Amino acid sequence: MTIFLPLIIHSRDQSYDHYRNVYFEVLEPFDISYTFRCQPANDFGTSFNELLKDVYLIPSKPLEACSSLQNDFILKGNIALVERGDCSFVTKIINVQRTGALGVIVMNNDRTADERFVDMKHDSTGRTVLIPAIFLQYRDGHMILKSIEKNHLIGARINIPLNLTYDEMLKVHRAPGSYWL
Repeated sequence: MTIFLPLIIHSRDQSYDHYRNVYFEVLEPFDISYTFRCQPANDFGTSFNELLKDVYLIPSKPLEACSSLQNDFILKGNIALVERGDCSFVTKIINVQRTGALGVIVMNNDRTADERFVDMKHDSTGRTVLIPAIFLQYRDGHMILKSIEKNHLIGARINIPLNLTYDEMLKVHRAPGSYWL
């Protein structure tokens, strides 16, 4: 007699709304050609409504993006990778928005917090964010950053957002140690 039990997949973090997740894939550098999961800003910015193919995820300079960016010319038409900390999320996104970037991925700065996402909330300053902003866990963000540096690249070539069905999510090539599914 064969008994079939339903497959239940539990997240380490039960608080996130899995319908809000945004996925992107790294095409290059090849050593990190994985699919990554992010969570969008809670109450500001827009959404990644259409697939952006072959755009670059470029680390901002300075990485915290709390002041004018020194590499603004290269961020235009691409996605900025910034690090959490030192100023509000809105300040970071506004500084990136001024460069003409298409969006922002904020990576966590807390290496001990890879089991949960941080809710990116508006800082109540009344400033308007016109581009999408999503949050990436520490391990994933720093893996991308280190690979960009190791391979002497300006950024990682990505496709964002991916529209994944449940079955496709089970088959994607996730980064080692990523906490999802």
